Amino acid sequence: MAKKIIISDRELEEQYEQSSFKLTQERSDFLLPQIVDFVKTKRWLNLHPEYQRRLVWDRKKKSLFIESLLLNIPVPPIFLFEWDYSRYEVMDGQQRLSSVLDFYDNKYKLTGLEQWSDLTGKSFSELPPLLKKALDRRRISATVILAESAKSDDDRSSLRRFVFERLNTGGQKLNAQELRNCLYSSLFNNLIVELAGNDLFDDIWEIPRYSDNIRGDQINTKLAENSLFKRMTDCEIVLRFFAFRQRSHVKGAVKKILDNCMIRNQSLGPDEITRLSELFISRLEAAKSIFGDRTFRIIDQKGKARLSQPLFDAVMVALDREYDHIETLRKKSKELIASLDRKLLSQKTYELVVGKLGTAPSIKDRADFMQKHFKEFI
Repeated sequence: MAKKIIISDRELEEQYEQSSFKLTQERSDFLLPQIVDFVKTKRWLNLHPEYQRRLVWDRKKKSLFIESLLLNIPVPPIFLFEWDYSRYEVMDGQQRLSSVLDFYDNKYKLTGLEQWSDLTGKSFSELPPLLKKALDRRRISATVILAESAKSDDDRSSLRRFVFERLNTGGQKLNAQELRNCLYSSLFNNLIVELAGNDLFDDIWEIPRYSDNIRGDQINTKLAENSLFKRMTDCEIVLRFFAFRQRSHVKGAVKKILDNCMIRNQSLGPDEITRLSELFISRLEAAKSIFGDRTFRIIDQKGKARLSQPLFDAVMVALDREYDHIETLRKKSKELIASLDRKLLSQKTYELVVGKLGTAPSIKDRADFMQKHFKEFI
């Protein structure tokens, strides 16, 4: 057994003094009109509307928050991260801020109030002058992590992630994809959310269509309660295609592969985003044209066709590699599907395609298997 190394108190103190990982923070109170102005002038950034879609406050929750402010009831502080001097990112408190911003913009009317029921049905512009003034005098506290907490952009990114994850210890913990959505704000992240709302993608994965179920910031209950939608699993499925399509990037833990894909594409411009959108949709349409109702569905050992994320990975990546031969594959779709079903009777092949091992080598092996299968019909 290795001998435990004892570190003295003085050594611990020296480590603490030399550590670069220490926060500089301040606390401030902001009037509601100030908050509205800061968001509109983009001094406060990143309210993450895509993230809020998944854990959105309904009109009643927003109204009760406004009622709390009117009653001067203490509300939890928000957390801001100073990304650059005097430019702040909202790390925690997005829904509270959106409730204020949307109310001041007359985007909803109060409902479900418990103490001020006489205000039900009123927007901000319809409040009596005295109540408007009362709201204008209300404040929300903010804890601000200052820019000098980090010495470089890399330190800043690491610190931002660390703080965000620590803030995310209470309530319903965010999963890996929800964290990516909050941490890697970019055109690429917006694309992931947009593609998850593609009608064909939603139909294949049995997700109620975004186009039929989202109106402004209101989400139909049917969509809000869908298991793939509410925890952003639909977005992670889309991300997996972009993360796995280049073999050289498939190494290490799957979570790290997906994180690296977000980081790698964070600076993409509009033209490249458009190209990636068209690429994904064309491969998705190709899969549907070949497999029809069996798209991304595997016949399990009970004879039932069920949706499979590992099969999605394999089919999409293999089709991307062999896209020049898509017309030939379409013409031979019946034979291709029948042959695949026969191969899946083998326990070893079934386990490979089902994806019991969520490792980088198994991801590569599945894509290689599916590409080899397609080549048999080209």
